[in-house]
Amino acid sequence: MIPGMQVKERQITEAAKETIREAYELSNQQKRIYETVISNTPDLMYVFGLDYRFTYANTALLSMWGKSYENAVGKSLLENGYEPWHAEMHEREIDQVKMTKQPIRGEVSFPHATLGRRVYDYILTPVFNEQGEVEAVAGTTRDVTERKHWEESLARTSEELQAINEELATVNEELAAVNEEQASSNEELTLTNDKLNETRQELEEAVKSIERSQSRFQNLVREANIGIIVLMGEEMRVEIVNKTYGNLIGRSVEELLGHNLFEIIPEAERDFRPIIEDVRLKAETRYLFDVPYHVYNNGEKLEGYLNLVYQPYHENDQSVTGVIIICQEVTEQVQAKINLQSAYEQLRLSKEAAQLGFFDMDLNRGTMEWDARCRELFGISHNDTVTYEKDFVTGLHPDDKDRILAIIDKVFIKSVSNGIYDVEYRTVGVEDQQIRWVRAKGQAYFDQNDEPVRFVGSVLDITEQKEDELRKNDFIGMVSHELKTPLTSLKAIIQMANLKLKNTDDAFLAGAMEKANVQVKRMTNMINGFLNVSRLESAKLQIDKHKFDLAEMIEETVKEINLTITSHAIEFERINTVFVNADRDKIISVATNLISNAIKYSPKGKVVEVKCEVIGDNVQVSVKDEGMGLKPQDVSKVFDRYFRVESNHTRHIAGFGIGLYLSAEIIHRHDGKIWVESESDNGSTFYFSLPI
Repeated sequence: MIPGMQVKERQITEAAKETIREAYELSNQQKRIYETVISNTPDLMYVFGLDYRFTYANTALLSMWGKSYENAVGKSLLENGYEPWHAEMHEREIDQVKMTKQPIRGEVSFPHATLGRRVYDYILTPVFNEQGEVEAVAGTTRDVTERKHWEESLARTSEELQAINEELATVNEELAAVNEEQASSNEELTLTNDKLNETRQELEEAVKSIERSQSRFQNLVREANIGIIVLMGEEMRVEIVNKTYGNLIGRSVEELLGHNLFEIIPEAERDFRPIIEDVRLKAETRYLFDVPYHVYNNGEKLEGYLNLVYQPYHENDQSVTGVIIICQEVTEQVQAKINLQSAYEQLRLSKEAAQLGFFDMDLNRGTMEWDARCRELFGISHNDTVTYEKDFVTGLHPDDKDRILAIIDKVFIKSVSNGIYDVEYRTVGVEDQQIRWVRAKGQAYFDQNDEPVRFVGSVLDITEQKEDELRKNDFIGMVSHELKTPLTSLKAIIQMANLKLKNTDDAFLAGAMEKANVQVKRMTNMINGFLNVSRLESAKLQIDKHKFDLAEMIEETVKEINLTITSHAIEFERINTVFVNADRDKIISVATNLISNAIKYSPKGKVVEVKCEVIGDNVQVSVKDEGMGLKPQDVSKVFDRYFRVESNHTRHIAGFGIGLYLSAEIIHRHDGKIWVESESDNGSTFYFSLPI
């Protein structure tokens, strides 16, 4: 063997090994930093209630779902498009966070509303109340689809390096064989040199590949929309930093590289240097959330909130020489949480001030929740689970139970009620047997198939108000009853006087007695109205139903009224016989009231049109006038008790505003509907319908 050649060969071999070692070390270093950087800081912010429903979702999450805030918040995972296995997985994790009071992380794929299926890294953290119990679970999620792609690219690069390593091992074996034979063959030495040249070229390609990978990594760091900075040594020298981090503290990358970070932002040293030192010395990763920060740049204060990941930076020998810090600005999300907490507090104070009780029914799960005030109004002192049948239905007063359950059945039919719930009823305390009057208002929510999924609302104690009304109604009833006796006697006297004056020539006296008779009738009708109101609100108004021909009844009513008036023409469009099961006298009073009002509120000489027609399973009666009409703000109030339209036209029209109120209550007691269509100065049409 030629000594010079042997030395040269050994030098080349050693150089090759050193190059390979440096290449692998550089590759491993690049891989360590790369794997650290791709640790996720989520962009999507959301909050779960312990019932697995979203109570908050930020704009990025709503965009991913392709939903509005109203259509997403308050919904379950399934309702927001999660597949069953996915929803069940998160529900188990929420339960685990609640039980352990510790965060939990995971990774999962999910279809983005516009970008298609993406891969997400998420972390769920507990939200504690003042007692240290978990009251909600907050989540942050970040799209790591690109990171996955980079990992796959890195894996391919590693495979290429592995192939090169295997090839180099083969070359080394061949070089050993060549060295053994070199002394006897110059031709073999030439072959060896050729092999070495090929190996050198392969090494150069490998280094270039690593440089390209490192360049891609540097681009990733530079363009990342999360802040990334690497601090080395005790002096906290900035080794790597990207533009996003610089923007957070108002500095450029050039101002930061190579400098001690806390010489540039000394105001942050007290809060953050101990954390960085602790991570570097203990070699333990730290996760911090919603951390406030502030720095100054040329006298301007920059402040906000960050989610932070502190990762120790390891050398090949596993020694820690620095710390990698990843920062995600979450100022908007934290401010939203602060506002949400403020809203919760305002709601709590409002609820306490109004002494409202709240209920929440999950119709899919068959569960119901009552707060303490709601339990109190049903006479319950325990905190055990309540149910619809055992606690709500059982707690209803027997006289109100059927009515309220029928109303709730309609509330759950969107086409009938649109989910609106507004009722008054009595409860009988389960434990104290005390009777309480409550007013309940609520809203049922429906899924895309119009099936009810949730029913929430409030209850208010109106016992004192109801007792005042009952006392007032009793007084009105008593006074009205006492007035009827002398009024009946007066009516009889006037009728007898009219008979005696029938043939008198004293026109004045006859006219005066006729006017007196009209006024007595008016007074009688008014007293009867007050009596009916008193009976209605004391639950003493009796409905005596039997079968009769409604069309015939309306025709008779129109004829009777036509006999007593000459100022208006009443036209009735007759239909065939249509039977209803109702209280005939009460329905006559409703028809009479509507026709009388049409006459009263329309000019003389005008026509009042009365119709009776069958529509589906109902018979509908309408009374149309050509009078003053109603203003839009009065339409919704016209059936309220004691409501009267105030205008120049109505100033001299007598009445107490109880006729339409009584009519509406009578129709409602027959499971019918009553309503009005009207425009100011264009007349009105009043309708009522009854089931056939």
